[in-house]
Amino acid sequence: MLKYSKFPVVILFVLLIFSSVFAMGNKVSSPDGRLSVTFKLNAKGTPLYSVKFDGKDAIRPSRLGLVLDKTSFAENLTLESNSKIEKVNDRYTMLSGKQKQCNYTANRRVFTLTNEAGNVMQIIFQVSNDGVAFRYALPGDLNKPLSVTQEKTAFSFDPTTISWLHPMPAGKSGWCKTQPSYEEHYVVGPVGQPSPLSEGWCFPALFKTVGNVWVLICDSDVDENYCATRLAKDSKGGVYNIAFPHIEEHRGDVDPIAPVIATPFQSPWRVLIIGDTLNTLVSSTLMTDVAAPCKLKDTDFIKPGKAAWHWIRYGDESATLEYANMYLDFAAKMKWQYILVDCTWDKRISYEQMAEFVSKANAKNVDVILWYNSNGPWNTASMTPRDKMHDRNIRRKEFAILQKMGVKGVKVDFFGGDKQATMKLYLDIFKDAADYGIMVNCHGTTIPRGWQRTYPNLATMESVKGMEYCTFEQKNADLQPQHCCILPFSRNVIGSMDFTPTMFNSSVRKVKLVTTPVFELALSIVFESGIQHFALSPDESSMMPDFVVEFLQKVPVAWDETRLVDGYPGEFTVIARRSGDTWYIGGINGTGKEKQVTLDLSFLAKDAIATMISDGPNRTFVKTGTEKTAMLNPTISMSSNGGFVMVIK
Repeated sequence: MLKYSKFPVVILFVLLIFSSVFAMGNKVSSPDGRLSVTFKLNAKGTPLYSVKFDGKDAIRPSRLGLVLDKTSFAENLTLESNSKIEKVNDRYTMLSGKQKQCNYTANRRVFTLTNEAGNVMQIIFQVSNDGVAFRYALPGDLNKPLSVTQEKTAFSFDPTTISWLHPMPAGKSGWCKTQPSYEEHYVVGPVGQPSPLSEGWCFPALFKTVGNVWVLICDSDVDENYCATRLAKDSKGGVYNIAFPHIEEHRGDVDPIAPVIATPFQSPWRVLIIGDTLNTLVSSTLMTDVAAPCKLKDTDFIKPGKAAWHWIRYGDESATLEYANMYLDFAAKMKWQYILVDCTWDKRISYEQMAEFVSKANAKNVDVILWYNSNGPWNTASMTPRDKMHDRNIRRKEFAILQKMGVKGVKVDFFGGDKQATMKLYLDIFKDAADYGIMVNCHGTTIPRGWQRTYPNLATMESVKGMEYCTFEQKNADLQPQHCCILPFSRNVIGSMDFTPTMFNSSVRKVKLVTTPVFELALSIVFESGIQHFALSPDESSMMPDFVVEFLQKVPVAWDETRLVDGYPGEFTVIARRSGDTWYIGGINGTGKEKQVTLDLSFLAKDAIATMISDGPNRTFVKTGTEKTAMLNPTISMSSNGGFVMVIK
């Protein structure tokens, strides 16, 4: 009896070991072990995943799956296998952005599933110390073409989670039917509230859980094989679902909403940057880590830099030789690399005169960027040049003309869509521009989705309610300080952002700015853009003492390293960026009252020397003497809607 009584115990022990091994096989953790993903099928055969950071919920159990027009991978699935953990290591160099030398290390596991028809889908997870990336894969055994009618990916949060979300308007809405263009203010509050606009929420989406875990969600490596996505309007219980674009986007019902795919197929990555500090988000390169490597053979023509820009101050009618020459002299004085000549230059200046202007600019060591309308028939904006970018043959002929003229960049505006066809248009523009040695800046646009690694001639993208809006309406100017203190933790995390910062005049048009000049100066550091188009005008030269001019001449736009010193979304931000052996620190205060911050500068060399510019009375600048940072754990006082900059060598 004794030996038989032990038999159930042995069985139980074996079962426990088996279940433990099985559970481990459904899990993948980060190299440092703090971040983990668990995958499983529920009783209905529906794939689910969850994410924990230090044992705390980052993402609660959430659905996965794809629904195609000819088959479904959403339920009644069987887990055929889960691969062994594979180490992923990737080193690459960025020509612009928050960090030059990038090193991606992650653990990878592939879960292979079959549906009732015997078709195969894989879900690939890669977990790094700063986040989770996952994607769907279909092997080449399905009839084609196929339409993905629905993606079941969801992100479930504890209902007490706080969110910072950007509303998404309907397609072909807004001014001249140019929406969506990712130009709204963020909505802050608990998860679960419906979007105030019809099409849900844009990426990136920022969350802070009850366990003080920060999560930023986006998609990366989006190409012509899929559409860009967003979060659906309703999120009852804190569950956010992936949604496809609005039918009216781009060319309306000419282009389907559902991506049309061929197998073998891999979806874009769903990217979740996760950590217990905001620095994890700000410093993360995960968006480009999982993007396709550079596809350009020649990158020598790609040169990040700073640009003078007339339009924000003087509008559509300022694309004349008079203003172009005035801003060219300003760019040369400031030692900036570029001048952007905006819309209607072809009518007000002409191609022939522009070629002469480009030669004149080059003689002053300034290169020229020219504006273009993206359309095609998908918006009613009348500004020219138009109908030059949507057709490949016409586009390449135009790029050949620009190359002969010596033009180094184009600003392409008014895309208004996230459909698969629009993704193809973006990438085709990047590819063709690269063939002619031309850099690209996109406005009225979607967000960068890892593209700056794949096509580094993409210098920057707007996709933000930028400085121009602060000059349109007083309410936008009033909200600017708080808005600017959200962007470093959301939009600018995922890629270069052409906010067009820095204006020293106290008013423009009929709007009075509420930010101080040093707040504006600090944006040159706080905001990262491969080409930084400054909102400064030549008449502001009299407001700039020599040390401010010198700062604006020398401040870089491409960085070796970035880190958050301190901050909180919507309240204040202090960001440090390094170029070579020099650190630049920018601080902005969006609280509406004076704020003191104590900076931890322990990451600096002990013999470093710091120079600071801060706000003085009556919108003036004050430069403080240099001090060894080893003697400092400095407490900085920022005035209401003010800021500071530090240069540390």
